[in-house]
Amino acid sequence: MKSDETPDGFAGAPRAPRRRSSLARAFRKHVRPLFSKRLSRLAAAVVPTLYVLYMRFVWRTSRIEGQDDFRLTELAAKHDGAVALLFHEEILSVPYGYPYIGIRGHALVSAGESGEVLARMLHRCGYALVRGGSSGKARRVEGVIDEMIEHMRSTPLVIYGIAVDGSKGPAYRMKTGGIVIARDCDKPIALVRTWYKRCIRLRTWDRLALPLPFNVIRYYYRGPYFVPASARTQQGLEDLRLELEDALIDLAAQSYADMGQALPVNLVKRSERSAA
Repeated sequence: MKSDETPDGFAGAPRAPRRRSSLARAFRKHVRPLFSKRLSRLAAAVVPTLYVLYMRFVWRTSRIEGQDDFRLTELAAKHDGAVALLFHEEILSVPYGYPYIGIRGHALVSAGESGEVLARMLHRCGYALVRGGSSGKARRVEGVIDEMIEHMRSTPLVIYGIAVDGSKGPAYRMKTGGIVIARDCDKPIALVRTWYKRCIRLRTWDRLALPLPFNVIRYYYRGPYFVPASARTQQGLEDLRLELEDALIDLAAQSYADMGQALPVNLVKRSERSAA
């Protein structure tokens, strides 16, 4: 048989990949969204309740420290709002941990199905929600920041908690979004942290921490910081970002030391990394 001939019974073989490709496209377009919607609805119905029950068990079986020095509510009352900055590795404790000590935060959550689980979770924990933005690639960071600024300007006593290195990192490297919100709304900034003696570290880019029951949980607070007029310039904004990043790294390092834990290898200030 010549190399360019097709064996008997395989005359249609060259077209098989195209048929499989068409089937795959049809599955992705018509079938998979049905399962995705059902799973999203199931998650939105179940996950928030499971989260609240688990975190309630963790907090009630743990020794809680530092809440008396956590002055975020006082800061917001004095300045009609505040912006709290934190690292993403502790984000799992934020929805439950801050309402536990009387802080009613505000959050912007996607209006799409992807944001429904988070919206219900935050609502169960007592947050004030703003449903906005769009989900997926169409969502732009600038648009989200603009919506958050508008909400803070038009609503009294807004407290935002912003994971400065989220949502994809790199870990312990501050982005400027939270600073821009505080600057444009003329609100103070506080650096905050909730940390635990015992936790499970997930295999995520920031090794996300899940606190365990029968624990020691401590709240940390540093501030306030007021955004100077120089932050209206690109260089001034960068200088403030590096200052706050270093201060938040110091706060995280203190929490690791208090709990007798080794520091993550990447919890290093930029200046120290450059020197090394």
